[in-house]
Amino acid sequence: MGLALIVRRRMRALFRRTAVEQELDDMLRLHFDLDAKSLERDGVPPAEARRIVAARNGGIEPVKESVRDARGTRPIEELARDFRYAFRTLAAAPVFTVAVVATLAIGIGATTAVFSVVDGVLLRALQYPNADRIVVIWETDRNSGTTREAGSLADYFDYAASAHAFATIAGFKQSTPTLVTDDATQVNAAAVTHEMFDVLGVRPTYGRAFTAAEDEPGAAGVAVLTDRFWRARFGGNPSIVGRTLRLDDSLYTVVGVLPPGVRQPSEKTDLWIAARFVKAGATRSNHSVGMLGRLRSGVTLDAAQRETDALARRLETDYPRDNTARGVHLEGLDDALVGNVRRSLATLFAGVALVLLIACTNAVNLLFARHAARTHEVAVRLALGASRRRLAQQFAVEGFVVSVAGAALGLLLAALALHVLPSIAPANLPRRDDIVLSLPVFGFALVVCLAIAAAFGLLPVVQHRGAAVLDAMQTRGTAGSHGHQRLRRMLIVGEVAVALVLAAAASLVLRSFDNVLAVDLGFNAGHLFEAHYTLPQSRYPQDYSKFPAGWTQMLSYQRDLETGVRALTGVRSAAIAATDPLDPGFTNGFVIVGREAEAQRGQAELSTRPVSASYFETVGVPLLRGRLFTDRDDASTSLVIVINQAAATKYFGGRDPIGQRISFWGQAREIVGVVGNERFGGLTTDAPPAMYPPIMQAPMSTATLLVRTTADARDVPARIREVMRHVDPLVAPFGARMVNDAVEDAMSPQRFIASLLGGFATIALLLALVGIHGVISYNVVQRQREIGIRVALGATRGSVIRAVLGQALGLAAIGIAIGAVGALAAGRLLSSQLFGVGPGDPIALGAAVASVVAIAFIGGAWPARRATAVSPMVALRGD
Repeated sequence: MGLALIVRRRMRALFRRTAVEQELDDMLRLHFDLDAKSLERDGVPPAEARRIVAARNGGIEPVKESVRDARGTRPIEELARDFRYAFRTLAAAPVFTVAVVATLAIGIGATTAVFSVVDGVLLRALQYPNADRIVVIWETDRNSGTTREAGSLADYFDYAASAHAFATIAGFKQSTPTLVTDDATQVNAAAVTHEMFDVLGVRPTYGRAFTAAEDEPGAAGVAVLTDRFWRARFGGNPSIVGRTLRLDDSLYTVVGVLPPGVRQPSEKTDLWIAARFVKAGATRSNHSVGMLGRLRSGVTLDAAQRETDALARRLETDYPRDNTARGVHLEGLDDALVGNVRRSLATLFAGVALVLLIACTNAVNLLFARHAARTHEVAVRLALGASRRRLAQQFAVEGFVVSVAGAALGLLLAALALHVLPSIAPANLPRRDDIVLSLPVFGFALVVCLAIAAAFGLLPVVQHRGAAVLDAMQTRGTAGSHGHQRLRRMLIVGEVAVALVLAAAASLVLRSFDNVLAVDLGFNAGHLFEAHYTLPQSRYPQDYSKFPAGWTQMLSYQRDLETGVRALTGVRSAAIAATDPLDPGFTNGFVIVGREAEAQRGQAELSTRPVSASYFETVGVPLLRGRLFTDRDDASTSLVIVINQAAATKYFGGRDPIGQRISFWGQAREIVGVVGNERFGGLTTDAPPAMYPPIMQAPMSTATLLVRTTADARDVPARIREVMRHVDPLVAPFGARMVNDAVEDAMSPQRFIASLLGGFATIALLLALVGIHGVISYNVVQRQREIGIRVALGATRGSVIRAVLGQALGLAAIGIAIGAVGALAAGRLLSSQLFGVGPGDPIALGAAVASVVAIAFIGGAWPARRATAVSPMVALRGD
């Protein structure tokens, strides 16, 4: 309480400073006058009396200072005076102030925006208790080389029962059922086992979790909504708990709402439903079950990996037909979510950190120039008795004002950037909702402010240390010591080197992105529309003992949908496929009939892509050999298949594959044709080997409708939805869009990196331009006498320009030499993210060097022109 009272009194005294100061001044003057009058009464002359009183008390001002010290407000008053002085001096130098504030705002704004993305996606902990103990359990396939596959249902039950390193393991399957309302819509559902709540360590915000009994086969359907879906679809109404939803032909009672931030098993998940997995008769050939586990306390990920490796080897031995070459791979949930973008975001953060470095270098150079110009002022103040501490404090306050203004403007720019970044960010960027200007981001900006303020305070003291006060007082506006000039030039050299590194990295990434744009997709994405659908098993039975002839309802839906869409005006062709042309789909083991021994040695799997007969025409995949299948190749005829050129080359070499037979799903199919390669494995990877069975001989419950439209058929997508509703009003299409948009999404990671690195490089080059211009301009001002003498002695305009430009280009040349090493190192670090271009690509490096030379020339050109305007008579007048 005593401390609070003291603080209140001192603050009250501070804010009443004018009145208090006046009262103190009046009181002291009255006291001095009374003492003087007393001496006058003793016969001392008035002037002598006042001198004696002043000498006796030390004068009014010293007494005031002692009173202020006793009152405890002197430090605060000094600080207030320093702030007023800072605002006056900065207002008197608007060019310097605007330059420093703008430079810092650009550096802090860009860095803060990217740091917000890195913090939200990579650094911030997942919103689960002990999230570091949550593990994704992947299956691997040594034949295909994959390390992130879902498991089979039977394997899930085995791992859940035998993996003692885990406190619990949950299984899940993802699906896209139709939410049946007045307007049927597709939703993203995750069928999860009741252990999912314990694995993630979450409990519903409203309602309850699933019980073990509700997870048993035959139990009534229950659902828990995600917070995002609950708010978007039901307005955040808690009364949703207890209501019934119809998903396809099944009813589910909503028993709870998950807390915000729960996005597993997928970022797009709308709701969880009880999985009700059936253990009896669980197969091992169908790999569609995801697995999440929570490690027991004290168990490391490596220890769990060793245990599950042993279990996988045992399953290989016990079930050789289905589990041969099958392994297991454990990965922390955080790594599984962000592993694909970690390297890209780290690259961007490194790039923007270099931008901040250049911005700070420019700010320091501006400080050197400003303090060098204030040499005379500082020297006079030191000569009059000002302490170095007071000078440092005063300049630090000036720096604090400038840096806070730069940081405030930078944070505003960062906030604006965060509205733009999501629109150019990759479609698969995880944890988008966590990207905000958070406390760590503000802390980062604060650290930059304090660093700049400290530099402002220390530079004048460092520049004017020593006993050269008299020399400094005799000159006005000099450049400071040769050491300081050398330091400024070194900073510019470093700035140019860093700018070259960023320019080279941006050039490499831009050339890589240009190569991605030029990739031959293997199909024609123009005017191609896609829409996905899922057929519920309740109305479209899936009896594998009668596959495919017994799947009459599903075959009928596929036929009716394709026929109805083909009849639309503006539709050139239509097809149905298990996946769209960019989706990698699924793979299957296979055997080439007559070469069964190869399968025993472990043969890779083929991508399996069931399609309708018109698929190749609709998508634009060319026939290379043999024939395509037709509408007559249905469930009643002999089984056929088409393979792509990659499969023909890999498995048949120089032999003709036409007429050969491939066996999978327990059935042998004759190869009737070879088609071109589609890049469904990714735009930057070679097309994987694939086989295309007719979808009428391999019906799929989840499939994609593909429609080739005419150029002016803008209303076709709406009419396609009408046809789908007419065929079955309870099957809602989802993911409807033009395939060109899907191609754009596939390119979004490369575009994101190229856009931001290109922007950073542009900013870096502009800042380097400003830095070079500032240093050369200042040097021209300081060398006015020298230039005037040279002109007076007959130096030509061209020689003056060459001398000034030579200095600018010389600094750039040194920076280029140093930066070239960094550029090559940056290229090697980026090599895994490049496509069709090497880390030392001469075109990219040449473009970067040319950019730096250009900005050096531009930065020196204006000062060179000013140098030629120096008048010898004016220059020789001196100070």
